[in-house]
Amino acid sequence: MHPVFLGIILFSLLVSSLVALWMIKTKANKWTRILAVFFVNALILSIASVYLYKLDVQTFHKQTEGLFDSMGIVTLLFFIPINAFINILVMEFFKNKRDRIGNERQI
Repeated sequence: MHPVFLGIILFSLLVSSLVALWMIKTKANKWTRILAVFFVNALILSIASVYLYKLDVQTFHKQTEGLFDSMGIVTLLFFIPINAFINILVMEFFKNKRDRIGNERQI
């Protein structure tokens, strides 16, 4: 995988995780949090795909070596639902952790 793709995917995961944690603190609805995380991922990765395609078509369009390299620029779009799923797991983990701590304090 191209290092630029990996950096963009990790950046998108980080930003959407921060949005998810912020939304947990605001006590937003679960589906609202899921949609927000999905749209943040879709926005960042789609803009990066378009920008990289316009930047250098030969480098980022199609490569034939390595894992995900044969997909070319579509790799970023492929990771939108994967990042969203990871963020859903992170949100549920932190929400359950917060609820468990809150219940222990009441006892």
